[in-house]
Amino acid sequence: MSTGPVAPRFRWAMEVLSLAPDARVLEVGCGHGIALGLVASRLRDGGVLGIDRSEKMITQALRRNADAVRAGHVLARIGTLAEVDLGRELFDVAFAINVSLFAEDDVRVELSRLREHLRPGGALYLFHEAPVAAHAKRFAMVAARSLESQGFTMRTVPAAPSRACVVGQASG
Repeated sequence: MSTGPVAPRFRWAMEVLSLAPDARVLEVGCGHGIALGLVASRLRDGGVLGIDRSEKMITQALRRNADAVRAGHVLARIGTLAEVDLGRELFDVAFAINVSLFAEDDVRVELSRLREHLRPGGALYLFHEAPVAAHAKRFAMVAARSLESQGFTMRTVPAAPSRACVVGQASG
């Protein structure tokens, strides 16, 4: 993984994410692959799959995490959450950082796919950092309502005024 400064939102997400060393992890909207590398560095026997709709972002994520890719800890696929092939893979943890999709009211298809691919008891973490505290609060309200409507059990994570983290636990 390339070194350099890591944005506070990524450091915060890594502090909040609960990951066992053998966890199977899914990142929705992996972008340049910064969080993929941070997660992979915490895994001993597990792995992380990043998905992003941009081929350019996936290429950069794979390049950034080339060593972890060679070691079998990082995979990446191009596609949207609604369409990407996740096969029969089950994940212990799924997360997204600043993915605008989860700020929308109608994400039933995407949340249904996440529930299908989370192990019973698995957790979905939705992180959002906004320039205005009211935007973070709105994100938290919309995301929590969407998760509850899809049968997730909600957990609260304390955050700064301009940050929100909504965690949904898959029933099992």
